[in-house]
Amino acid sequence: MFHTINPATGEVVQTYSHLDSRVVDVLMDQAVESFAAWREVPVSQRAEALQRLASRLREQKEELAALMSREMGKAPADGVAEVLKCADACDYFAEKGPEFLATRPVASPYAQSEIQIAPLGVIFSIMPWNFPFWQFIRFAAPSLMIGNVILLKHSDLTSGCAEQIEDLCRPLFAKPLVFNLRIDHAEAARVIRHPQVRGVTFTGSTRGGREIARVAGEALKKTVLELGGSDAYLVLADADLELAAKTCAQARMINNGQSCIAAKRFIVQDEVFADFVQRLKAELETFKPQPLASLKFRDPLQEQVERMKNLGGKLLLGGSIPSGPGAYYPPTLLVFEKNHPEIHQEELFGPVAMVIRAGSVDEAMEIANSSPFGLGGGIFSRNSEKAQALVAQKMEAGSVVVNGSVRSDARLPFGGVKDSGHGRELSAFGFYEFCNIKTVARGS
Repeated sequence: MFHTINPATGEVVQTYSHLDSRVVDVLMDQAVESFAAWREVPVSQRAEALQRLASRLREQKEELAALMSREMGKAPADGVAEVLKCADACDYFAEKGPEFLATRPVASPYAQSEIQIAPLGVIFSIMPWNFPFWQFIRFAAPSLMIGNVILLKHSDLTSGCAEQIEDLCRPLFAKPLVFNLRIDHAEAARVIRHPQVRGVTFTGSTRGGREIARVAGEALKKTVLELGGSDAYLVLADADLELAAKTCAQARMINNGQSCIAAKRFIVQDEVFADFVQRLKAELETFKPQPLASLKFRDPLQEQVERMKNLGGKLLLGGSIPSGPGAYYPPTLLVFEKNHPEIHQEELFGPVAMVIRAGSVDEAMEIANSSPFGLGGGIFSRNSEKAQALVAQKMEAGSVVVNGSVRSDARLPFGGVKDSGHGRELSAFGFYEFCNIKTVARGS
């Protein structure tokens, strides 16, 4: 038995139990049956199903946002925005799916040859708590469009959201297309090894990704891993500091700092360092403390803050656990006059910003790339063309932005390099991750 708990109050929301292995096997058999039927459905009808899902999401946006707020502390307005983003992604892949799935003739030594896109089968998705609907939909919308069927293991923290996802998808077809597996880690490993599972997608910690990759690799299963990040934003001497400070504060505080692509490290040139720090502090002070997703995350975050202080970080804002109920943690600012290699080696998953002084542009980029992570990053400079060329050429990340912040969008590929994972979600690149890209040829 386990509970979902409101992180703002500490009150139990709901009580659940994990599924027995025999129940999981029954659901697996049903998923295989569903796939056999769903793959035969015309592409146009699959697109219509996604459009219906988009409509259901929009109709239930307030209810779903309230559920996220109860289970993991997301602000209601942010929850509504997340659900609407999910609906837009469903519409996007419904529109683009027929184009992405179209057969493509190719000239070759054969008399006739073409590339066909076929579904893989049953795909196992292991999803996190921080964006309970978006993290699922951004994988599921293209996968369902392709003709795959989905097994979902969500975080225990957001078990109610997982139930709602299954309910939202139930009317899309005569047979279920999404199966909610409320299971523990050991059972998840067994599901990965199941011969009918053709691929695994995981969003979560780098440590978790390594374990998923190990189990899936032994079973020769395709994986897409979207893992942790410690996104670095460079503030150059010619930056618009008002824009930089405001954007960086907002990018750090996405989902109360609990986002893989939240800005986490700000590397600032000497000439504007002091000015930027004061501006960033003023911006962070405008944010009210919000609860972390669970009380169990707060003490480890406090330990990280103390460790950063011991490495030379000067605490200018926040940095201590408040009294009272709930998993609240304040916006926090740590400033490093000198770089220390250890501060770039871990991800702080909460509302904690770190500013590091740098000399030259090359030194700033070297500091940014010294992290084992490579999910996103950015640069602020009034010379936007030069800055874009710099980040495109040198920044080791899957997404980089000039004079703005990293955001996921259905039209753009999303994913990381190094310890931030491999593979892509969204756009055509993400669409093809769980396909059988098949060559079909005729000799005469």
